[in-house]
Amino acid sequence: MAFQNGTPPATDMSAVAPPSGPTQDQAKTTLWMGELEPWMDENFIKGVFLSAAGETVNVKVIRDKNSGNAGYCFVEFSTPDAATKALGLNGTPVPNSSRQFKLNWASGGGLVDRRDDRGPEYSIFVGDLGPEVNEYVLVSLFQARFPSCKSAKIMTDAMSGQSRGYGFVRFSDENDQQRALVEMQGVYCGNRPMRISTATPKNRGNHGFGHAHQGGAMMGGGLPQQQMWGGVQGFPYGGGGGGGGGGFNPATQMNQFTDPNNTTVFVGGLSGYVTEDELRSFFQGFGEITYVKIPPGKGCGFVQFVHRHAAEMAINQMQGYPIGNSRVRLSWGRSQNNSGVGTPYRPAPPPPHYMGMPGPTHGPGPNPYGSHHFGGPAAGPQGPSGPPGPAVPPQFEETTGHY
Repeated sequence: MAFQNGTPPATDMSAVAPPSGPTQDQAKTTLWMGELEPWMDENFIKGVFLSAAGETVNVKVIRDKNSGNAGYCFVEFSTPDAATKALGLNGTPVPNSSRQFKLNWASGGGLVDRRDDRGPEYSIFVGDLGPEVNEYVLVSLFQARFPSCKSAKIMTDAMSGQSRGYGFVRFSDENDQQRALVEMQGVYCGNRPMRISTATPKNRGNHGFGHAHQGGAMMGGGLPQQQMWGGVQGFPYGGGGGGGGGGFNPATQMNQFTDPNNTTVFVGGLSGYVTEDELRSFFQGFGEITYVKIPPGKGCGFVQFVHRHAAEMAINQMQGYPIGNSRVRLSWGRSQNNSGVGTPYRPAPPPPHYMGMPGPTHGPGPNPYGSHHFGGPAAGPQGPSGPPGPAVPPQFEETTGHY
């Protein structure tokens, strides 16, 4: 393997060289161009290369049927020499824009093979990316080892344009995708080792949940699937879990102890400077969001998704993620009914009690059935019964996780 896990590569990733060139294939005439603005169309890009390189080119801007411009295109030149010359523009300013050229050799058949872009696609989720990593760096790293790597998309903040620290890489060959899941796990991209998991391929359909991001290249639905933790599929929930401490801890399957219709994520340890719009922007990449709520002065928030799959992925991938000036802890929040009014959460029956296995406790400490609630009275004895409370009750006790 060209890169050793746990050891940063000696190459400066901000200036990574294209993975292939005319010396390998003298017939190459097509370049990949990334990090396009949504308004950049074929005519604009043709004009750019005519102005900057004096070349008349054919351009194919890849479009996503849901979000429009996918953020990258393929540019075909009349000769390999012309393409090589244009590749030298990489890193220089794009005329009449605030962007810089992000250019690379196109893999596979180039422009011709991508006219319809309808073939099967296989994607991976890439997390723990540093702010120095852009889409060009990411796609170059993968294309160097996997010929079918087609594109990369890094999720960014809608307001600042800064990287969210995660993205998606797309392949046309499932074998390359499967190899990448193993070979690239823990490999350094820039200054940090990457965290890799699978994402749902585009050609498998929507499966009832939204795409992983708005705008940018379609990363096959983009939602990371369940990761394998010691051979058991599951998602961490709760503020840190037992065992090794911190980060992404193994847990039993959340369906055992939570409402399967619950789509609300509790976000604890939230900085008081984070706004609801900012919190939404961190989670919108995982699917369509119903609402975001941050109770004033409580150091926490709630994010409700339309689909449970999106909430599962958010809990799995964002556990311990830095938002503001602190790392958040995620768990299941309070289930909501269809009207959006809070209803009491009633946990499923406890699992069988085995010898040596502690039974459920409801005293001090975390509630194994999901202690965070949004709206309505908490489960269990709470005094006189009554109708469900409003969706945003006035009082919140973080120690108990409910209003």
